[in-house]
Amino acid sequence: MTGFGLGSAGRGLNKLNIEIKSVNSRFLEIKFRGIQLDSSLENKLKKIIEKKLYRGSVLVRIDKNRKNDFKEISFNQERFEIIRDILKNIHVLYGQRMSLSNIISTNDLLKVEEEVTLKPNLIIKAVEKALDELNEMRIYEGQEIFQDTSKRVDLINKTLDLLENKIKSYKTLKHKNLKSNIEEMIADETLDESRLIQEVAYFVEKMDISEEIIRSKSHFKQLYSYLESDYPVGKKINFLVQEIGREINTIGSKSHQVDVTIDVVEVKDELEKIREQIQNIL
Repeated sequence: MTGFGLGSAGRGLNKLNIEIKSVNSRFLEIKFRGIQLDSSLENKLKKIIEKKLYRGSVLVRIDKNRKNDFKEISFNQERFEIIRDILKNIHVLYGQRMSLSNIISTNDLLKVEEEVTLKPNLIIKAVEKALDELNEMRIYEGQEIFQDTSKRVDLINKTLDLLENKIKSYKTLKHKNLKSNIEEMIADETLDESRLIQEVAYFVEKMDISEEIIRSKSHFKQLYSYLESDYPVGKKINFLVQEIGREINTIGSKSHQVDVTIDVVEVKDELEKIREQIQNIL
């Protein structure tokens, strides 16, 4: 599941910006970019991320403020005044005039603010903030996936009900057609009704799809329970979708009705869309 979060640590020139991005992946993979952190701190951050993100390719980028590329420089007034007083004393005591440029360079009069090292706990807090933002995006995406998947499951269940009714009506129609055809073939001979019933029963049994429909609906009930779970269930749902796909394939192979075949194709299309969506969840 994709997500993006921002966090920051420190202030002013010592401020660090932290970005965390995640994209879909079968496993959890964490990479760090930007400023190199102490190995112990990096390991701590990985453990924090592992507790909140179960799966995905995660990129953590830690950068300074742009203006932080340059250290703050100011005029060192105190040093200038001390050196100026020394030059005056030399002139008074020895009658020797000396220029400021003879003994110091411009850099000697510039004060460079030293960088302050950020405390690890500040960076940890910033990463946690970025993780919270990232998870908010993932939760929103998950809600959209839930709504979309639920609608498709409802649609498939309704189609399965239609398929079941079509097969039942087809059984009755097939019995009448067989009886009519056989009566025409044997002409004046007496029709063995019990034999006909046996033949029709055998034919109907071969095309019976009630077991496949019952199993499919059972799988969908389980799928609903997984969708409402607070635990990672992506792999379980993916397995269920595969099992439902097998049942639908069996229904298609059993029935030779054109309208049933069309419904089976529609169901398989919806199942494929569900399967694609499930790849985005944990």
